Amino acid sequence: MSQKIRIEKNSVQETLVLPLFGKAWAVRNYPDIFKDQDVQQIMDRVDYDFSALEKAAGGVKGKIASLAAATRQAALVWEIRDYLKDHPNALVVNLGCGLDTAGHQADNGTCRFANVDFPNVIELREQLIPSTEREKNIASDLNDYSWFEQIGFRPEEGVVFIASGVFLYFKKEDVRRLFVAMAERFPGGRIAFDGQNQKGKEVDLKALKASGIDISTNFALDKPEEELKSWSDRFARVQWKKMSTGYIKPDRRFGILYRLMAPLVDKTGMSQLDVIDFKK
Repeated sequence: MSQKIRIEKNSVQETLVLPLFGKAWAVRNYPDIFKDQDVQQIMDRVDYDFSALEKAAGGVKGKIASLAAATRQAALVWEIRDYLKDHPNALVVNLGCGLDTAGHQADNGTCRFANVDFPNVIELREQLIPSTEREKNIASDLNDYSWFEQIGFRPEEGVVFIASGVFLYFKKEDVRRLFVAMAERFPGGRIAFDGQNQKGKEVDLKALKASGIDISTNFALDKPEEELKSWSDRFARVQWKKMSTGYIKPDRRFGILYRLMAPLVDKTGMSQLDVIDFKK
């Protein structure tokens, strides 16, 4: 049996455990809805006390958080698959990847993968999800664009980028600069990412602070389609999609509060799945 990888409490790497647990919880409780072939195997390799998270998942807030993590991944998997229909050999790039394996869930057998995150995250990922012939783990700050040359982009094959729970930690100007640079460097590509308006950002930051993560950023999109289109004439199409209800219909088993809340956060923009297609 492989040796377990220890993750210490109150460490940066501990932040990777929260979405991992949420997705695993959703897969265990709703296997007919949420499909993730990797998450439990990764959980089994981690030496970490999940008891507090298990207890929290029994409450309303913990359940909603787990469902949100799983629903977000399902939305991004759908977007990857949609792009791969027309670009079967494309490169799938997970930005700020953590321990996420959304790309694997959309694997068509011919696409390639690249995962980009900070060096300490990639060090852990390599132990749990090592690089292969078709998949690279790349240590880089996303704001250091040297990773552009490392991912292995082939223009004739295409590229689809995803980012899950990443840009909440960014300044808005840094996100704008990144997307503009990507549109220039990766013609014909697509990026799909979760976003939120100002109110949604405040709710998310409050939840993070309650879990011991205190940050202050200004990335929010109150009018995502209008704002994003204004950033670059290299954006061919910008879409704001309903992340909480547009990909997975809230099941009655999710509870009445979730089923009431999900349409509301989608309608108001507190929850978004934003998609940008770059011009060729």
